[in-house]
Amino acid sequence: MNKIKKALIIALHGAYDTSTPEGRANERARRIALTAVTAAIAKVLAMAIPLITVRITYTYLGEETYGLWNAITSFFSLFAFADLGLGNGLQTRLSQASGLDDESLCKRLISSTYAMLVVVASGLMAAFLVAYPFINWGAVMNAESEQAITLAGGVVFAIVASKLLSIPLSLVQRTQMALQEGYRSNLWQSVAYIFSLISVYIIAGLDLGPLAMIWTSSFIVVIVSGLNMLVYFRFQRKQYKPAIKLINVNLSRSLLRTGSAFFVLSILTTIGLALDNFIVARAISLSEAATYSILFKVTHMIGGITTMLCAPMWAANGEAFARGEIDWIKQSTKKMSLILLGISTFASIGLLIIAKPFFRIWIGEQFEVSMLVLIGMCVMQILLSVVTSYFMVLNALGIVRKQIAIFAVYTPISFVLKYMLAKSYGAVAIPWVGAFSYSIFVAIPVLIIINKLYKSNTRFGV
Repeated sequence: MNKIKKALIIALHGAYDTSTPEGRANERARRIALTAVTAAIAKVLAMAIPLITVRITYTYLGEETYGLWNAITSFFSLFAFADLGLGNGLQTRLSQASGLDDESLCKRLISSTYAMLVVVASGLMAAFLVAYPFINWGAVMNAESEQAITLAGGVVFAIVASKLLSIPLSLVQRTQMALQEGYRSNLWQSVAYIFSLISVYIIAGLDLGPLAMIWTSSFIVVIVSGLNMLVYFRFQRKQYKPAIKLINVNLSRSLLRTGSAFFVLSILTTIGLALDNFIVARAISLSEAATYSILFKVTHMIGGITTMLCAPMWAANGEAFARGEIDWIKQSTKKMSLILLGISTFASIGLLIIAKPFFRIWIGEQFEVSMLVLIGMCVMQILLSVVTSYFMVLNALGIVRKQIAIFAVYTPISFVLKYMLAKSYGAVAIPWVGAFSYSIFVAIPVLIIINKLYKSNTRFGV
């Protein structure tokens, strides 16, 4: 309670004088605390709303359609890298430009990145619209029932179209995070969660159909991102409003080089970490994927909480690095890693204690919980939580190629093992393969790199 009280006091404190190292350290702490507090609010909603709505959506859509929705969402999570890594590149470069107090560079970075992402999103949308009619989406997603086969194409279109539109619109969140204003993004995310809750009840109550529910859920994020961008650049940060005259070709090329490294990294991490539901659907069945996706959603909230708490460190580290305040990075990263270890471990133990009665009450008596699957998922979330703070250092300093090398080993090994062992031993193999592989091929190498970096105080290039 004392730590929570302290965080609230820091978050609600007025802006500090940033003309001194001490003042800048306090201001970083204030913004991190403010972002963390609003992230906690957003995460409470993110946890509570699925708990409230999953029984409605699971019952309303039916087991296979619900599994289809989650499998398609999991598969097209690959669109997380569709921005070619430019969002990550902007966050790194903009945080450093902010640390140098170079407003002109900040403006050119934002406008140049927006221009490139509009072109990227338009090109991908055109390609998708051309290919869409010629693909049997029901067969691709292993749909078996008549309803799932019929709905597959519509579900794919909703998810892909919304994700492509989000590519340029969601860049405002990267801008806010880079400028250490992530609390604004968190508040808008909270609005999206509330609208999602309301829409589920309205659609189910009026019986508007499965596609109406899936389309609405997909596009709420797009609409809220658009509103966030409008308010931010029109009222809150008018000086950074994207403009054609601010687009810089040379800067765009530089951003593309930085972004391309993040792009490759995003592909590898997404395949390695975010396709478990898809693997279950393909290796076992959509019905099994529905069950697995519910357990995954609950445990993923643990990692979601720790990631949101740690996310402000990326921009803060970038700004501190630009000012040469390396000691602050070392101390803050270690402290954050220990905090995230405690939170993820405590949350995992609590979930395992209440799991069986919780899922029976939440989903129903027919829902069977595999404790081995759940424990494996929790172990994975603890590992992810501990290592996340160190990734924030690597990202802020632009050390991407070493991360690519790490995931170039982890991703193919874990993906193939997950698929093969899932066919032989069922879904229980997937989280345990992921956790073991991650600890060996990711966690240990990252800690070695960070240790060498601290000892040398040398910046590795992208």
